[in-house]
Amino acid sequence: MVEKGSDHSSDKSPSTPEQGVQRSCSSQSGRSGGKNSKKSQSWYNVLSPTYKQRNEDFRKLFKQLPDTERLIVDYSCALQRDILLQGRLYLSENWICFYSNIFRWETLLTVRLKDICSMTKEKTARLIPNAIQVCTDSEKHFFTSFGARDRTYMMMFRLWQNALLE
Repeated sequence: MVEKGSDHSSDKSPSTPEQGVQRSCSSQSGRSGGKNSKKSQSWYNVLSPTYKQRNEDFRKLFKQLPDTERLIVDYSCALQRDILLQGRLYLSENWICFYSNIFRWETLLTVRLKDICSMTKEKTARLIPNAIQVCTDSEKHFFTSFGARDRTYMMMFRLWQNALLE
């Protein structure tokens, strides 16, 4: 992506996307006090909210959780109910939480890790390996549309095992 006012035509193309990000940051860091200096410093915050912001969002959404509960990570995914509810899966030390807001139809789900009796990798449409099913004694929750299902599963599984050890 070429920013307005910068000339990247003489630059060689980077071999990895990370180098491209570093190159554009370093070219902007030489400016001082200009009108665009604040904009160039905060571009990453626009794309990826900080942990602090995500933790604040987590606290606002799930007020019933203890104040000591700490957000570990969150993922974009969908919860299969009558319809597919696109939202975010929040993993904390002792809870799996899900939030979705589709056309002002809010869905909140909290499952205590200690209440989970099984967690399995699943497939959607019997073919696509991108889902995780979480079962408690009374409910089954089917999460799908993960960007990296295996990585998400490993994190969920480790947190579940840690909660059971306590």
